[in-house]
Amino acid sequence: QMTMENAQYSEVNAKSSSQLSKQAEELLKVVHQFRLWEEKEEREETEQSPSALPDPAELETMETVPVN
Repeated sequence: QMTMENAQYSEVNAKSSSQLSKQAEELLKVVHQFRLWEEKEEREETEQSPSALPDPAELETMETVPVN
């Protein structure tokens, strides 16, 4: 009887684990989509903002480019 109960508990735990894994995958997809959406908004704001400062790396390349 104890072995049968343990088998049932193991089966329930396996199903719960599988469901939790699927939910975690779905959550990761939603978070990834949100990050992409957030990055897109940030890019659009930067492109539209006239007072946006260039990246420090861009400044370095601008300084090293020879002027004719």
